[in-house]
Amino acid sequence: MPAPEEMVVQVCADLGYRLFLRAVKLHAVPIGATSREEFVALGARFGYPERLVVEGLQRD
Repeated sequence: MPAPEEMVVQVCADLGYRLFLRAVKLHAVPIGATSREEFVALGARFGYPERLVVEGLQRD
């Protein structure tokens, strides 16, 4: 996914992360427990509550 990567690097990491999360949720990509924890930890760095990150994620 080059567009989100470019957005993170050149525009805004917060916006790129939100776009990435939206794509993962939209395409129902299965996420394991370890990845879920990493997504939550990264979201916390942007000030997102855990609920916002995990809501809509497909579990592996």
